[in-house]
Amino acid sequence: MVGLLFAGTTALAQSEGDVRINEIGNSGTRNNTYTGGDFVELLVLKAEGVKLAGWYLTDLSTPTGTAKETEGRVRFSDAEGSVFRQVIPQGTYVLVWLSSKDSVAEVAKQKEDIELNDGNNRITVFAYNSPKHMDGQEGYINLTGKDNLVLLKSWSRDGAVDAVVWGGTSKWTGCKPTELPAEALTNGAVAWFVPRGKTVQGFKESGDPNCWKSSTTATDATPGRTNNNVDDSIFIPKKE
Repeated sequence: MVGLLFAGTTALAQSEGDVRINEIGNSGTRNNTYTGGDFVELLVLKAEGVKLAGWYLTDLSTPTGTAKETEGRVRFSDAEGSVFRQVIPQGTYVLVWLSSKDSVAEVAKQKEDIELNDGNNRITVFAYNSPKHMDGQEGYINLTGKDNLVLLKSWSRDGAVDAVVWGGTSKWTGCKPTELPAEALTNGAVAWFVPRGKTVQGFKESGDPNCWKSSTTATDATPGRTNNNVDDSIFIPKKE
């Protein structure tokens, strides 16, 4: 278990603070570490909510990178019926299982959740098994020991909204990447964001690696739920 906060310089990792990468699971290949399946959890921070239709997730390090079995991109669908054409409210966790061809069966044991009004503040989709909501574009996002994961508003060099890099490189621009040490997300690890305090601004300071924790213990992963040691009560609607 890494279980520590990482030193580094503070930098805002969103261009507009609309959405942040909040947790990443790298399932890896070792039986004694986290094996829940690769995933990325996004947290909507924009007060008015945001439509994700047409946005991208990728582990390619450049816009001209070659998609393949271990690197690729997926797109949040803007087709009729896609949940991402709707405004996703502030405080919603968007969980995307980054299932490669070999892991679809395992992550499919989880349930898709595209209901915005069921009170659980969560959307759950599968990168390659939710055709109404996710467009498989090129290759397969398959996280490795040195990699990056980027959320983009557009498929362009400066389209990045948030990016997390561990031991590798990323040449996307539009935001300053959160740079974690390789061991934070080596094969078989999960890393998650812990804000300073419980203000919206605190949740936006994702570029500071001091605000990230890492573990190789399966029970420390909280895909689609509040991260360990985090108070997200500011996003819970008050009852009338």
